Amino acid sequence: MRVPLHWTALLTLTILCACVQSRTPAAAAGVQGGVTLPIRTVDPAAQSPSTIRTGDVTVTPLGPASVQRAGGFDYLHAPFEVKNDGTTPIINLTFVAVARAGTVGGTPITSITEFGGIPGHEQAALTPLVAPTQAVAVSPGGGLNLVARAADFAALPDAEVAALPGQPRWNTIYGPQDTPLNYGFTVSRCQADACTRMLNPGESGTVNVALRVPNGAAVGATYDFLMNFALVQDPVTRVTRSLVPPESAADALTRLEALNAPAGEVMQLAPLTQALPAGRTGQTVPAVRLSRDGADLLTALTTMQTTPLGAVKLTLSPDDRTVTRDASGTLEFTPGVFTDVDDVQGGLRYVTRTFEVRNLSDRTLPHVTLRAITRPGNLGGTAIVEIRGAPTGSDPQGPPVTDPAFAQAFRPVHRVVLGATRPELDLGGASFQAYRASESQVLTGRAALGEGATALDYGFTISGAGTRTLAPGDVTRINVAFRFPRRFGTQPRPYAAQLSFVAAT
Repeated sequence: MRVPLHWTALLTLTILCACVQSRTPAAAAGVQGGVTLPIRTVDPAAQSPSTIRTGDVTVTPLGPASVQRAGGFDYLHAPFEVKNDGTTPIINLTFVAVARAGTVGGTPITSITEFGGIPGHEQAALTPLVAPTQAVAVSPGGGLNLVARAADFAALPDAEVAALPGQPRWNTIYGPQDTPLNYGFTVSRCQADACTRMLNPGESGTVNVALRVPNGAAVGATYDFLMNFALVQDPVTRVTRSLVPPESAADALTRLEALNAPAGEVMQLAPLTQALPAGRTGQTVPAVRLSRDGADLLTALTTMQTTPLGAVKLTLSPDDRTVTRDASGTLEFTPGVFTDVDDVQGGLRYVTRTFEVRNLSDRTLPHVTLRAITRPGNLGGTAIVEIRGAPTGSDPQGPPVTDPAFAQAFRPVHRVVLGATRPELDLGGASFQAYRASESQVLTGRAALGEGATALDYGFTISGAGTRTLAPGDVTRINVAFRFPRRFGTQPRPYAAQLSFVAAT
């Protein structure tokens, strides 16, 4: 499934902060300890000690994590009881995510036993797309609702997080390669009438670790992994505006005021800032980092999730009539119209092959796409398996072109037709699609393309009137089109190219 791009307009992060006392520049977050929490959809107590003690804090899983599925994602919610076993109050205790040495994908996640049915070879590529969220409930229709009293996700100021490794307590727990990230989850103590962020000696509260994970193919698969956190007593009471589901600044402010924190400070994620209510001041968080390697929250929330079907080779040639199926047997490709347009003045040739695409499966397929891939042996590291040209009577296909630079000069384009004076874009045949590098990285892992194979940052999507969804038995079309230099005179001189793709939804 693919997350609609219009979500990016909704992904606005506002962090509302307040202090029990007025904040001064000298205020600093204090490291209290470190924990590795089990995120398990089976009873954690059956597999590990039920209680984790660090410093003056005791953490106990409140049963197994829940998992709900919606829109191509799994939403995990793992609650933990947090008890103050010390002799002084603890305020704003936040579980700050830590990417330790050896974790998966440079994230805080480690020791994966089960990951929603996602194979092990995909996990390093997918974990940087695991997005922390507020706790959500999925409605029967697939909509998301914020669980206000479990909305513990907190984005944190870079300066405060950067100062943590300089604290003596940090250095007794973590090594030089362990990196704090600027997000976490904050403990609250809720009773019938209100919630507070203060834990007096002997009191217990709850922290809700909530994550959105790109789901695998298996429905109802379990999760069993560990996640690393530093326990930090924050000098500021903060409420983070929800991204998923979208929450208004006014609603986030209401949640803050319910904590009796009137001297609040509002923080927002750049560049999606919003106007604040009168009297509210704030800071800007440049990005919420999800890994030590540069993955960030907005990228994770807006990256399309592509589900691979099977590999397929297609030929762009006026003579080819071969009906081809992808390796999974889900789709059938029948060659149709071949268009060959020369731009003599520009020195370019535009070639398009229209294929009929039939859904042979018993399920509906959304956004059917041919994603270009390169394999060992392809020309110049491109999707081109082979090019032949300059046909003769004795060699109708022509000899193979071995120059990798010629293959690298091929550019994917929308379908082009001959206009009144020059080649023109055919708006009804625009199938070309570009992709983010992070999407290609994920697809490379998910598709199991084989050693040395890589998904490239482009492909072609089914076109035609109406929806881009193929019901069982439906037939539509896709236009595979390229532009390349004309290396000949005015006489016709066709080229035949075979290219490698992976069919996907």
